[in-house]
Amino acid sequence: MSRDPIRILLVGAGVRGTMWARVIAEAPDATLAGIMDHDEARARRARDDHAPGALVAPDFAAGLVGSEARADAVVIATPPATHHGLVSRALAHGLHVLCEKPLSEDLGEVADLIARADAAGRHLLVGMNFRYLPSSQRIRRTVRTGELGALSHAHFTYNRQRDGNRDDLNDYVMSMAHPMLLEQSIHHFDLLRHCYGAEVDSLVCDTWRPSWSTYEGDCCVSVLFRFENGVRANYLGTWTAAWNRMDFRWRSDFERGALIQREQFEDLVRVDFDRGLGLRGPNFKSDADAETPVAEPLEPCVPFVDDTRALLAEFLGAIHGESDPVTTAGDHLETLLLVHGCMESLESGRWVAIAELRDRFAPPRAPAR
Repeated sequence: MSRDPIRILLVGAGVRGTMWARVIAEAPDATLAGIMDHDEARARRARDDHAPGALVAPDFAAGLVGSEARADAVVIATPPATHHGLVSRALAHGLHVLCEKPLSEDLGEVADLIARADAAGRHLLVGMNFRYLPSSQRIRRTVRTGELGALSHAHFTYNRQRDGNRDDLNDYVMSMAHPMLLEQSIHHFDLLRHCYGAEVDSLVCDTWRPSWSTYEGDCCVSVLFRFENGVRANYLGTWTAAWNRMDFRWRSDFERGALIQREQFEDLVRVDFDRGLGLRGPNFKSDADAETPVAEPLEPCVPFVDDTRALLAEFLGAIHGESDPVTTAGDHLETLLLVHGCMESLESGRWVAIAELRDRFAPPRAPAR
């Protein structure tokens, strides 16, 4: 059944905004109606590359005045400090909103935006696109189906030397107090919640900054999560590693086997646990003596592009009333509670109960997904 394209305004034409310009322009059921950026030359380049007919304006307010930019929705890809004002203005204009993460660094502002979206009857989604990577979807399916039995524990490591001085990276993170937590670990925490289908009961965290880091704030994060269903997850993430090779490994151990993701966007293998093997052969087994990992078949994926397309499809489907969105601001608040729980644990040196944070900032939770 044919449907009218959703007309979308894009606010922000930086690194992430340029990706959004491409994805929106290529979507058959969306139209990129306008691009707003304080750097109009940058906005024009994005317009010329992806949507020659789109309006260009220096800011969101000016873009809303342009009658040719009549729109149904807006995608916001600007630094976090601008999000509350921009999202509030968009909702006041009756627009549906998809905003890049974090929706705000202030939990009170996030709760306020959720209330505004509810009052306006508009959808408010957040850019947690890594949920739509084929590897993430496969891990989530394994947990939901129980094909390897109950999940017990997980180990998630992300080691990257990310030099913040690169020209193709956003520079606003350089002066953040918690750049790793708010810009990268937030994705990983969201994946743990989403793929495991469970909320965190409590956590304990430490963060720090190596002396050679290009960031002013803490760029190393170590967390132990205790989920409400008893699952434990050990996390270590850094943007200041001492090896320029990206080193990613996410291992999930179940009753009857394990899933191990060995690259950030691919290389997911499954191990079917042979319990009796532990009683025979060498006591400390080499690869040749242990169970053989088998590659999990994954759909082809262009990272940052195909997962963003899937997130856009969720947004458009929600606007058309064809499906209920899951990557919502309300769900995002649960992930932000983990980020702020880490900050509180760092200050206190203690375990933090997420329910206590939730009682302060979050509306009642929706039924389990």
